Amino acid sequence: MPRAMLTIAVVLALAAARAGAAPLNFCMEDIPQAPWTMPDGSGLNIELLKRVAKLTGEQFNYVARPWKRCEAETRSGIMDGMIGPSDNPRRRAFSRPPLKADGTQDPSRAMYHDHVDLYLRVDSGASWDGKNLHNPRKMVVAQRGYYIVEILQARGQTVIDTAKAAEDGLRLLAAGSADVAVLMGRDAEALLRDDPRYLGKVVLAKQPFASFDFHLMVGRKAYDKDPKRFEAIWNAIAKVRATTEYQRLEQSQVRQHDHD
Repeated sequence: MPRAMLTIAVVLALAAARAGAAPLNFCMEDIPQAPWTMPDGSGLNIELLKRVAKLTGEQFNYVARPWKRCEAETRSGIMDGMIGPSDNPRRRAFSRPPLKADGTQDPSRAMYHDHVDLYLRVDSGASWDGKNLHNPRKMVVAQRGYYIVEILQARGQTVIDTAKAAEDGLRLLAAGSADVAVLMGRDAEALLRDDPRYLGKVVLAKQPFASFDFHLMVGRKAYDKDPKRFEAIWNAIAKVRATTEYQRLEQSQVRQHDHD
């Protein structure tokens, strides 16, 4: 059999085998994280996984959850994985990202790469130069359940993590609860640009606070049952992200959201 036909036969056989497998349940955050995920099941991450499903013959269910519940249900095995978290030691205890041979996370098989912004209350005396955080009150607003909370605490900051959405964080900052906020997602940037409530009260620091690769993190219980299945999914993520079509879609959506 010619090599091309053999390859097609293998792909079709894998797809047929997966057609009989139970669908995988993945949770995502129940607040907007445009352009990556939205509670209604739209967003670039979902578009990526739809293409992955076609490539692998898999079926995925997408479930919106509060982020801490998403983590808890992945830990317990109710969910097979989480859409879009960053890798960190706490999450490694119950889930895993795609890994390289040395055990470090594999950026080539990540879902996307993005930054986390830092916001300052005007005339507060707090500052950020990209490396050093000057924050006399040592209080920072951040969203609960995010790895950024642990990073800030390790830097000696007292974190107010009552904010669920980025908008909650901006409101707390503008009200003077803290002089610094570190918030995930581009929605906060858009609010700061368009909402008069923050004019003259909050500014976006010139340098992001951090940048991360964000993954399909698979629960250890799910992974241990069928490692090859999830390795194939991560490999397909890399293949889809490498296509010109998807790269153009991602660039267009990110650019559109940044200028909305």
